[in-house]
Amino acid sequence: MFDYANLDRPIVIYADDWEVYRQSRGVYFDLMAEPPGPVARTPEELAAVFRERAYADAESTALRAGFRARFCEFDDGRAAERVVRRVLLGEPPQALPPVLPLAERVPAPAAVTLVRS
Repeated sequence: MFDYANLDRPIVIYADDWEVYRQSRGVYFDLMAEPPGPVARTPEELAAVFRERAYADAESTALRAGFRARFCEFDDGRAAERVVRRVLLGEPPQALPPVLPLAERVPAPAAVTLVRS
C-alpha cells in the first residue's frame, strides 16, 4: 500500500477483519482513521465503492494526498541511492541528490488497457 501510494493511483481498503487483525498483529497507525481512500468493511460496501466509483471522487483524492504527504515524503525514487552513497560510500550529505518534493513528482503512468475488437 505504501509503495503503491507513490504512484498516486486510487486505493480502496477492504478491511472486513480490521479489529481482529489489529488486536492479533498490532498496527503502527489506525488505518481506519487515516485511510488512503475509501474503506469497505463488507462485500456489499466494497461493491458499492466500485459501482459508485467512490475511489475516483474528490474525497478519495484528498485522502490519498494526505496519506502520500504523511508516508511518501522521501520516496522519490532515489532514497536507496542516497542511503548507499551516504552509508556505504561515505559521501557527505551535501553531495547527495535532494529529495524531490511531492508536488514536483510525476508518477509512472497507469498501464493502458488493451481492448480487443
